[in-house]
Amino acid sequence: MSLTVENGAAGDLTLGGDDLPPPPVAALPFVVLKQHVAIEVDLQNKSVHGVSTMVIFPIEPDLEEIQLDARQCDIDIDNITVNGFKTKASYSDPYDLMQVPREYQIGAPQHHIMSRRMQPLRPLKRPEVPNSDRTALPCCVPADGSLKVSLKREYLSEPPAKARQMPELARAKNEAAASGMEQSEAHSYKIAIPFRSKNIRDGLHFVGVDEGDKRYPHVYTRHSLEPGAVSCIFPCVDDPGSRHPWELSIKCPRTLGDVFEQSAALPQPSTSLVSNGSRKRKQGEDPAPPPPASRLLEEDKMLEMTVVCSGNLTGEQIDPLDDKKKIMTFESSIAAAQHIAFAIGPFEHIQLWSEFRTEEADEKLGANAAKIHGYCLPGRAEEVLHTCQPIVAAADYFAPEFGRYPFDSYKVVFVEDMVQDTVSGTSISLCSTRLLYPEDIIEVETEVTRKLVHALASQYFGVYIVPNRRSDYWLIIGIQWFMTDLFMKTICGNNWYRFHMKTLSDKLVEQDVSRPSLHDLGEHLHIGDFEQEFMALKAPLVLFILDQRMSKMTGSTGIVRVISKIVSTANIDTRNETTWLSAESFRTACEKMSTYRPDELWAQWIHSAGCPKLDIKQKFNKKNLNVDITVEQRQSKDTAKEITKEDFYRELVELRHDVWAGSVPKHFTGPFSVRIQEADGTPYEHYMAISDKDKVSTNWQIAYNTKYKRMKRTKKATAAAAANSAADKDLQEDDVVYYNALGDVLQTEKDVQDWGLQDWSQATQAQMDQESYEWIRLDCNFEWLCSMKTDMPPYMIVAQLQQDRDVVAQQDSMLYLRRASRPSGVVSTIETRTAMDRRYYYGIRCMAIEDLPKMADPELNYIGKAHLILIFRHFFCDRMVGKNGAVTFPPMPNDFSDKAQYHVQCAMVSAIAKTRENGRCSKDARNFLLDLLLFNDNSENDYSDHPYVACLLQALTTSLIPKKVDGDRDLLSSLNVHDEADAEFKRFIEKTIEEIDKYRRMDEWTSSYQNIWTTAALECKMRLMKAKVIPVAPLEFIQYLQDDNIDLVRIKAFECLVELGLLAKPAIMKLLLSSVSTDPSPFVRDRLFKVLCKGMAAIALGESKAQQVDQQQAIVEDDGFVIEQGETEIQQRKLDANRNQSIQNALAALKEELKGNEDLQLVVWKAVNSTWISAKEKFNLLDLCFAMFEPEDNLLLTFKYPKVWKATREINAPPLVNGRPDPSRVTKKQCIIRFTTEYRTEPRQKLVLEPPPPPPPEPVIKPPEPKKIKLSTKPSFSGASLSRQPSFSGPSASRPGTPGPLTLPSVPSDSIAVMPRAAVAQVVNTPATPRPSAPVVSDSIAVQRVSVLLGNPSTPRNATPPPAPSSAAPKPATNGAKPPAEKRPKPSAKKRKSDEADDLVRPKKIKTENGKPSKIVTLPFTQWDRLPEKTKRQMREVKAAAAANNNNNNNKPSFSGSGPASSFSSTIVAKRPAILGGVGSSSSGGGGGSGLHKVSSSVHSSSSVRGRTPTVGGRGSTPILLSRGSPAPTSSSRASPAPGMRTGTPGLLSAAPKQRKPLPSGAPQHHAPVAKTSSGNGSGSVETPPVKKKSVIKLKVRATPSQASPPPPAGGQR
Repeated sequence: MSLTVENGAAGDLTLGGDDLPPPPVAALPFVVLKQHVAIEVDLQNKSVHGVSTMVIFPIEPDLEEIQLDARQCDIDIDNITVNGFKTKASYSDPYDLMQVPREYQIGAPQHHIMSRRMQPLRPLKRPEVPNSDRTALPCCVPADGSLKVSLKREYLSEPPAKARQMPELARAKNEAAASGMEQSEAHSYKIAIPFRSKNIRDGLHFVGVDEGDKRYPHVYTRHSLEPGAVSCIFPCVDDPGSRHPWELSIKCPRTLGDVFEQSAALPQPSTSLVSNGSRKRKQGEDPAPPPPASRLLEEDKMLEMTVVCSGNLTGEQIDPLDDKKKIMTFESSIAAAQHIAFAIGPFEHIQLWSEFRTEEADEKLGANAAKIHGYCLPGRAEEVLHTCQPIVAAADYFAPEFGRYPFDSYKVVFVEDMVQDTVSGTSISLCSTRLLYPEDIIEVETEVTRKLVHALASQYFGVYIVPNRRSDYWLIIGIQWFMTDLFMKTICGNNWYRFHMKTLSDKLVEQDVSRPSLHDLGEHLHIGDFEQEFMALKAPLVLFILDQRMSKMTGSTGIVRVISKIVSTANIDTRNETTWLSAESFRTACEKMSTYRPDELWAQWIHSAGCPKLDIKQKFNKKNLNVDITVEQRQSKDTAKEITKEDFYRELVELRHDVWAGSVPKHFTGPFSVRIQEADGTPYEHYMAISDKDKVSTNWQIAYNTKYKRMKRTKKATAAAAANSAADKDLQEDDVVYYNALGDVLQTEKDVQDWGLQDWSQATQAQMDQESYEWIRLDCNFEWLCSMKTDMPPYMIVAQLQQDRDVVAQQDSMLYLRRASRPSGVVSTIETRTAMDRRYYYGIRCMAIEDLPKMADPELNYIGKAHLILIFRHFFCDRMVGKNGAVTFPPMPNDFSDKAQYHVQCAMVSAIAKTRENGRCSKDARNFLLDLLLFNDNSENDYSDHPYVACLLQALTTSLIPKKVDGDRDLLSSLNVHDEADAEFKRFIEKTIEEIDKYRRMDEWTSSYQNIWTTAALECKMRLMKAKVIPVAPLEFIQYLQDDNIDLVRIKAFECLVELGLLAKPAIMKLLLSSVSTDPSPFVRDRLFKVLCKGMAAIALGESKAQQVDQQQAIVEDDGFVIEQGETEIQQRKLDANRNQSIQNALAALKEELKGNEDLQLVVWKAVNSTWISAKEKFNLLDLCFAMFEPEDNLLLTFKYPKVWKATREINAPPLVNGRPDPSRVTKKQCIIRFTTEYRTEPRQKLVLEPPPPPPPEPVIKPPEPKKIKLSTKPSFSGASLSRQPSFSGPSASRPGTPGPLTLPSVPSDSIAVMPRAAVAQVVNTPATPRPSAPVVSDSIAVQRVSVLLGNPSTPRNATPPPAPSSAAPKPATNGAKPPAEKRPKPSAKKRKSDEADDLVRPKKIKTENGKPSKIVTLPFTQWDRLPEKTKRQMREVKAAAAANNNNNNNKPSFSGSGPASSFSSTIVAKRPAILGGVGSSSSGGGGGSGLHKVSSSVHSSSSVRGRTPTVGGRGSTPILLSRGSPAPTSSSRASPAPGMRTGTPGLLSAAPKQRKPLPSGAPQHHAPVAKTSSGNGSGSVETPPVKKKSVIKLKVRATPSQASPPPPAGGQR
């Protein structure tokens, strides 16, 4: 067989006999046959304990160990049993990785260290075994494998084989011969694991048990898409592919009063597992009563506690050990661990199926009728009845359409503080109480109904039928929402369905930019809710267009029949093989049910990303009577969209998890339908196709069917059609009359005059008369998810809007009118008539109303505002004539019975507020909105007006916001009270704010639905402050941040503070982060974290500043010319302009804004270390730290001193008697030893530490040159030659004089110059000014340890080498150009060699015999063969000049005195670097350029003694090491350079370069290397060695230690 495993492949496997193939990667060779969990839930202490029993069947007969999953649990590993016998086990809690070790002293900059530590908890592309492969090779894939249980016989009390031979098991085995499962159980292992929870972070959530929480106490399970949540509750195999029967026995208090009395009245649990943090009560101490018990009323204490769990209730009994507890048992046939859910609380039970299903419907459905139960907290049963009514209708629709409900019953439980709105488990759905709404609320009914129906559809696909692998999740999620929308079509209508699909399609085109494909997205669903939301958006749309393409095929019924067949097969055959679904199997089923082959759809919409963007051009060919259509695709030309605040966190997380954008096809292909509305009014539909053969564009020539010239309908025909008078004789013969055209209202002359309507101009009418068709409808079958741009004239678009009955065609027309650039009176007329015609779908009418504010243009005399007010008066106002003849239009009492009209009314209120005149909303429009609020009457309405009042408050706020506010002051304080218009506007602002505060205060006494008045008031205040209409007042929002307020109000208050840019305030930042990390509600923590991300996004994108940076003072020259920081300002402007171009630029800007903010680092890190947050929340905070702070690769560890024991023996001295010792009283054979402990604070062997290196010299700051602006400084490539060389002198006072100035040749910049010991001592003692030194390169140099290489210690030393026989003057080689007089670079601080590369090999120590070296190191040297003769000749001349100079300085005082340099020596091993200046920069204190290579600071550096030099080069490179502790050479020693070395100066050693690189024209030419000097016997004679392929360097140096030299440390340490 073939087995495919992600991230690891197994080849073809053959099963023969009892041979089993090896399991896949990360898979273990055993399966779980069934599991029984017995747990007890302690609500008051927030703990769970019990025993988890699993029946394990090993696939391999010699399996010795199994791995199980357990998190945040204390496992009693001593009492784990296998088949009733104790065994050996080990357990390591993965959640311990979430705690920072005590030894670590890290903060926010070390966030990457914590991320790596928690990496095992992150589900990053875990290896998975597809369900299709588990059929042939059963196995399990644990999430962590943290609990390891041994099955070895030697670890059991009795071997499992003997246990199987017991008579009971033998009889059970014989009886189970007919049943495969029972026979498997007979050969299985039964493992019992006692456990207890600790510090619950994930898996469970307790509500109403904390002090101050006044809600009803209850607890429920928390779930995640990836494994790991259920193993936080009890040990199991947390594998989505491991599905088996379950039995759960849950023990809980009987009544609500017993919840808080059990700790004081009940016995303590068994001491086999010690509770975390438990404490025994001292003698005489009274037990503290639990605080929450006092707040319960007597009737509340008698409320019965109920357990709602996955599966069927099989038993309920009172606990035999405690009558205040009860045990409820549930059994589930087949389920994965992540689908086991339960809830415990004082729930009210509502039988929804009996409330809303008639007897006739029940009899009709028969066995397919699902029993649906509802559970809610006390007092909310009426809301459950109203909210869940569509669920019963959905279940009755799914049963005949798709198949029988797969479980016996369906339970809906409403609980508090849920993060998601719904979570599905086996036969149970946990829903948030935020979804509940009373029957008088109509604002949210469609959205809530769709979510609840989706939860029911998830029972079919997602719980019962699962994906084969993670890449198949798109199919499961797509089918869920496809089934949901099909049911919503039955209750909302076909217009709602198609309008909804078109709206989602347009949203997908906007969002599907730089996103992964559906196939790849399944691997990343766990990283955030945004990935699941995007999949829930795109997957059902792809299935929708697949259904559209399949349905038009002959004999096909779409994918509905395919889904029905899958469900029916799974219901009939209950094996695991039929309950998983893969994309390939679904594709095969679609091909069998239809003749359509979805190959191109699979490749373009599933395995690729993006949506097509079509440019369509049409033209009528009069010659051939064809309609020519050209289609071009431009999706490949689009660039990535800019980063917004809403997308910032998603882009950040996708960057962290390597989520790459999918490939976008250059050409999408597939069927394409075109419908041409020809002259006779007949629509002709043509089925075309876009194929891959069309490389650039697709051209179609469609035949025209009408053979006569059509005439445009005249106004007389239009009026006759409106009057529906066929007897009108004024109609012409060739006029085409449409009696059912939409938008044919307001057609009379009086209406046109009263409303100011306009018609097409005469030129446009003439052009319309010449057209051969009314319009062309593109993609009329809705088979493409795309954006289309056509060149049809506006009158064709209007004809499509008015005459096409398809709501999608009408929506396309409205989108075209919305994209129109210039306002038009004709467009305003068309949109007004569209809004007035109630035959249109209300969504189309709302689109027309939303576009009308654009028509309030001064060129049109603000006709758009007038049309909006007239429409509102027509529908929702009364016309009243006063006594003086004045006509007023007071608003009618509210009547929301027509829900479509309600949505239109709310849209009109918002549209009127958006109209502008001279930058502000007009006075009549503002007063009109204020009157609607003041005269709002809801007394006769059956529905609540809470959402409508909130809409009015938002509209009034919009009317107050001008287009622009000049100046830094707010608009309210800057208005001129002496100006009539400003004074009126100021009074209106104050009146509006008064109304906003009035409804905010009313909400405190009479609570509105979800406190919508308070949240609307807060948002209105925030918008006015952000627009600088009123001054910013943070206290308006801070007062609602208290814990007693409703969660939605607190979240809205934080949102307002962040939107105002107050996140930069340290107090607000600390408060927000504290709430994010410590709030007991996971829903509040999740929403506040998203608010925090938006605030950080605003800082990253430049909308708000994190901190105020002090502006640097400008530099003022003598003549008053001001020089600003031009380059810095330009860079900042570039950064601000590119912030939103990519996530990398945004992150760089954010880190720059937050740089150096240590207070923020402390607050963020405190939030990361909170014990309240879950693992996912901690990962989210660490991801945010990655965006805020640059990682620092340092870790400070704190360790305890080692504890040592000290034993002392007491001397058995005789006791004193009369002042004298009495030996007779000495106890014989007595040895008293006393043990004491102490901390060892000092090392056993003291390390010899070198003194710290001297500080670098202070750089000389040169004052700026006046009246000069240097825009940029580029590094020069020309080296500076030294005209004057430094003098070397010793600081000893006993020396009579100092050596004269030396003429030193310039050292090549690609070589390493190394001084001998005498020169080193000379340089060390010279207080010279810092000079730039050139990085140099040398070949292999082997110098032995000075303490070993020194000869007779009594031999006097010379300060210089012996003179050379040649006395020629040195001739430095230059390129003929005078070196430029360039400023010397400032010396930089030298790096410690020990801080750089530690992987270099130190020179080996050489043993000595009688003070002489017993071994000579020889290294090959092959560079001389590659030098030209000219270079060799120059080397000889330089060598001769150096020798002559040494002869002249022989009478100079030597450096063998007691100066500081005499106690230092150097061991030099040099290596040629691969790049120029690498080693030279590490060895010297100066920068680049030519000059003397200084090593004095390296000699004094203690780190250079113990450390290693970084290896810059590659092949053939050798480290440079300077050591200390060996005696300096005396004047009589022969410190001659090694063979093959060149001496440019006395005491200066350097190696010839291996290969020269060309230098710029301004750079000085390198000095040629000097000739070799033989070092045998110290003669120092100049030789010219013959050219050899390979030569050897041999060094023997002898020297005597100086008197001032310190003795070498013991043990040979340097």
